[in-house]
Amino acid sequence: MRSSDPFRSSAAVPLGVLDRLSLDVAALHATDSALHLGGLIVFEGEPPSRARVLDHLGPRVGLVPELAHRLADGAGRPRWEPDPGFDPDRHLYELPGGADLLTVVTELLRQPLPRDRPLWGTWLVRRAGGGRWGLCYRAHHAFQDGAAAVATLERLLGPEGAPRPGALTFRPPRPVRWAAVLPEFRPPRRVTWWPALDIPPARSYAAAFADVDTARLHALGRLTGATVPQLCLALTAATLRAWHPDDWGPDGPGHGRGLRANLGIGVRDPGDPRPLLGNRVAVAGVDLPCGEPDPARRLARIGRALDHARLARLADAHRVVLRGLPYRIGRLALARGVDARYTPLSVADLRIRQPLGFAGTPAAGVYALPVMVPGQPLFVAWVTHRRRLHITFLTDRALAGAERLPVAWESALAEHERLAAEGAFAGPCGLFGQAGGGASARAGGGAGAS
Repeated sequence: MRSSDPFRSSAAVPLGVLDRLSLDVAALHATDSALHLGGLIVFEGEPPSRARVLDHLGPRVGLVPELAHRLADGAGRPRWEPDPGFDPDRHLYELPGGADLLTVVTELLRQPLPRDRPLWGTWLVRRAGGGRWGLCYRAHHAFQDGAAAVATLERLLGPEGAPRPGALTFRPPRPVRWAAVLPEFRPPRRVTWWPALDIPPARSYAAAFADVDTARLHALGRLTGATVPQLCLALTAATLRAWHPDDWGPDGPGHGRGLRANLGIGVRDPGDPRPLLGNRVAVAGVDLPCGEPDPARRLARIGRALDHARLARLADAHRVVLRGLPYRIGRLALARGVDARYTPLSVADLRIRQPLGFAGTPAAGVYALPVMVPGQPLFVAWVTHRRRLHITFLTDRALAGAERLPVAWESALAEHERLAAEGAFAGPCGLFGQAGGGASARAGGGAGAS
């Protein structure tokens, strides 16, 4: 099943500085697959044949010309160039799967992406636990960022005839107010009190999952004035408190302190002719106030950190900086950017706006498979699809008790619901009170995907 003419006429695209830095980060891992990202889409019923999957994906791959570009890193500047032998058949792999989702994901995380072809692949998982099967899309983080991977999934498994996504930007760029932005570029404080950093990383990874009806989060948002991403970060902070409760108490080493997290924000230019190719996501630092014992104050602080106006300013500033950033300077900054002693975890907010399905069967679940930053022990990513929020906890296998994170997250949600019903978030420390994030926080949702 050879590709069509539009692939042949595509032009080469130079690697951006973030593409090249992503390849550098991948080289720090024992296996390159740690810098792959994507999602596992689970379906009820019996799996289709390989031929049936190819019949479905083949024409849709032809609608995404970016997928026909391979990495060319020979003489001269590295670039994405059209693969003269591009064939979608070579990007469909098969796995037998397993009796549970965790086993399936563990196997998927180890799958390579051969460098002799474009750096993406789709896996047909014949068994994904409980009478289910799955399709998994993965791409190298240099080849696509999370937002581009989501848009590609919508093209491959969304409704037929859906419009091709335009440039994936946070918003049209505006002039940068540098006086307000420069303090954001200060390096964070060093973390010395979190026990998850005390154990040498295993550099192999495991996943755990939680699922929530988004109606619960929307109801909680109406009571607190917070957006879904703000609530997800607040629940993540509460989960980390519950994971190591002794560290955040009055006598604990983390009392009153927080954990710095990297949150992806889109910086792609509106006129990008290849909006689904390359990594165009910078990071915004978000302090998770794990040391704050009061849930209302934690939510208020997260409301300010995840404020729409703040993230918009950062996106504009990063876009300008990255446009002219020399690669050598980027490499110098990379060391601090991936140092877990300063930023020990990452988070991602992913939204799938088109309902996914295969041959008339709707997706029963969509689970993010994020990258792992070298040395970072934890990545928390959540995906909104239809009326469900699916949370992925990707952890280094050296972590003790990481399997408790989904239950702790769900318990934190129930506790926030109880407190909100009692009016705990309506006082002066509520999100829109004196300590709150202001009306601009209500416009949130500007978080991108790593």
